[in-house]
Amino acid sequence: MDNESNLKLDSFVQTNTALTENASIYETNVNTKAQADQFASDLEQLLNLKEEADQPVKWLIGEKNAVKKSLIDKLYLVCNGLVCYANSVSNSEILGKASVTKYVLTSFSELKLIDFYKQIIGIARQHVADLPAFGVSEESIAAVETDSKAFEQKRADLILLKEDKATARDEFNRLLKKINKLLNYKLDYSIENLRATHPDFVNYYFAARQKAKGVQRHYDVLGYLKDKASGEPISLGKVSVEGMDLATHITANGTFRFRHFPEGEHRLVIENINYKTLYVSIRRYASERSKLHLEMEAIPLEVI
Repeated sequence: MDNESNLKLDSFVQTNTALTENASIYETNVNTKAQADQFASDLEQLLNLKEEADQPVKWLIGEKNAVKKSLIDKLYLVCNGLVCYANSVSNSEILGKASVTKYVLTSFSELKLIDFYKQIIGIARQHVADLPAFGVSEESIAAVETDSKAFEQKRADLILLKEDKATARDEFNRLLKKINKLLNYKLDYSIENLRATHPDFVNYYFAARQKAKGVQRHYDVLGYLKDKASGEPISLGKVSVEGMDLATHITANGTFRFRHFPEGEHRLVIENINYKTLYVSIRRYASERSKLHLEMEAIPLEVI
């Protein structure tokens, strides 16, 4: 699996841990519990699919190649014996079919190699009585047959394993989308609804969820400022993030923007010389752009 998928899986596992450890908080809420149970079930299946999709194939490729090498070595000796036999009896047909170098055998595609050794084994079987004098015995022909069967079996096993891995990857991606949909459009909202009574649990849950999006992700935050009494845009001033070296200016049209606002919970400090300082809590865990419509209270003019 790629790094993004592994990141999501790690987040899902931690999210499920947060839900399991705090099940007593939501177990009486039928909808939330059903969503959490569905998530846990889908996650278990997703982890099984990952294991299947990540099955190593190098070991089987190595075994297949080892059998192939042994097969080619033995097949070449049989071909060489057939060439010698064909030359002795002036059989141009056998000579044309059996004349091959080991390099050519090695360069054959697997399907072509299979067709070739089946042909050679057939010829050798037809002339087995005449071949011992040319170094080809019944045992050497049987050895080629044994290796050929082993090669075809290893090849079939490898094809099946790759097909199973591909199927598992497809199922993994399908289920991953299903889980993302369940979390993004149902369970996240259900858990957020518990913030007023269980803020620590909700923060724990969303901290785990956030890991699926990377170690740190940033979001746009756009604000619109108006005078509380008149409704007119508030021009100029500064908006900063409390406790961080992060600030932006208020435009003449009464807007401000953070193009790279950090994830998590923060407090904005909005300042204008003619207005009371405004403090606004903001929480960023979703990838959508945040738009804030805010009102500021003017500082009363002193009467002289």
